[in-house]
Amino acid sequence: MLLVMTMAAMSCPWAAGADGEKKPAGAGGKEWRPVWQAREVTGDPLFFVKPAGGVAKAQLLRVPREAPVLRSATLERTYEAGRDYTWKAGTREIELVEGTRIPFKTEGELHPPANAPHSYREQRGGKAWMLFGEGRWFHDLQSVAAYDAADDWAGPEVAAAPDEQLGGLRARLRRGEAIRMVTLGDSISTGANASGRVAAPPMQGGYPDLVAAGLEERFEVKVAAKNLSVSGMDSAWGREQVGAVVAERPDLVLLAFGMNDASGRRTPEAFASITGEIRDRIRKELPGCSVILIGPMTANPEWSHSAPELYPAYAAALGKLAGAGTAAADVTAVWTAVAARKTYLSLTGNGLNHPNDFGHRLYADVVLAVIGGPVR
Repeated sequence: MLLVMTMAAMSCPWAAGADGEKKPAGAGGKEWRPVWQAREVTGDPLFFVKPAGGVAKAQLLRVPREAPVLRSATLERTYEAGRDYTWKAGTREIELVEGTRIPFKTEGELHPPANAPHSYREQRGGKAWMLFGEGRWFHDLQSVAAYDAADDWAGPEVAAAPDEQLGGLRARLRRGEAIRMVTLGDSISTGANASGRVAAPPMQGGYPDLVAAGLEERFEVKVAAKNLSVSGMDSAWGREQVGAVVAERPDLVLLAFGMNDASGRRTPEAFASITGEIRDRIRKELPGCSVILIGPMTANPEWSHSAPELYPAYAAALGKLAGAGTAAADVTAVWTAVAARKTYLSLTGNGLNHPNDFGHRLYADVVLAVIGGPVR
């Protein structure tokens, strides 16, 4: 079992917002806000690729008002406009200049030779290998941008769940009572490839860490968090862990499977049935426990085990399970909207199916939005 560390323990700073809430500060020292609220964008991740005969480029999530500030994903180095990169006003595109200090890969390096270092053979179609790396390898190749956005967010926004679904949890939080939170999921939910999990600056935790810290900051409560997630597991395995979940006597359970279910081509109906059974068994033993069902991110579409048609189907199925004591957090919709404006390698922690720091923050943003904030 993994004990979830709070944000303070993971050495990620927090900044107070204008509304009094505290949120994690992102790259450039600016306040971190969810993508659907942000005007000051921070931590926008970039993985630069150089095509044959061209210059290395990457796409920002939004259009900046002024030249963005670029830093290494570790936040240890700040790059210089003109010396390291250029940005054309009114666009989302960043180009690297000759002699740049910003890391990049050539287009050819995205599909390395068989058995080459940092390669994976399971590309869709089987014609080439894929770029892959565990630990901090992708983190060290990525950069992050901070800027004021000139355009509006055009993707989905996340509203707080109705009181029918999470009213009991909210009441407890608003009374300032300590809560116990359990996370049950796969490798993503272990915090895989978050910088704090791979001992890389800025030492950010995975999304369960961020949710626990966010609740502590918003409601000024203590959150005792336990992470029972295990890499490589799916919802069928999760069904066998109900006893371990109940033994922790949680007030809140984050239930997050889907990536490995999709790789195994489990139907949405079967996925919903198993997830519903897990939820029902937990709430039968703990009627006061709230459960949040978390839709999965998408995998790299080039990966042979990815199932693009299943991720949104799973999210829709989880939405139908929402009801008394149960809410759905549709990470899938927000992730998909972000992925439509950026390359997958800018969002991944391993090249295949794990989020980077930005991706873990997307997960946490959606979950915290579903829970909502304190009454003012």
